[in-house]
Amino acid sequence: MTKADAKQERAPSLREQLAALAEIVDQLEDPEVSLEDSIALYERGMALVKSAGKVLEEAEQRVALVTGDDEVQALDP
Repeated sequence: MTKADAKQERAPSLREQLAALAEIVDQLEDPEVSLEDSIALYERGMALVKSAGKVLEEAEQRVALVTGDDEVQALDP
């Protein structure tokens, strides 16, 4: 197994990323968290947002491929 394969296996799921973001938000709401820690939490949160966005974008691309027209279709509730 290559390093890229190992990294891909360890990549957190979207659900795990969203749970981690919720935990970060909870920590940021704590008035006892220092400025330094808040900045570190913010940076980690933004990295998770970026990663989760990529997961969602890839899902949209897969849906577009399934529809066969390479356009993301709006889902009606």
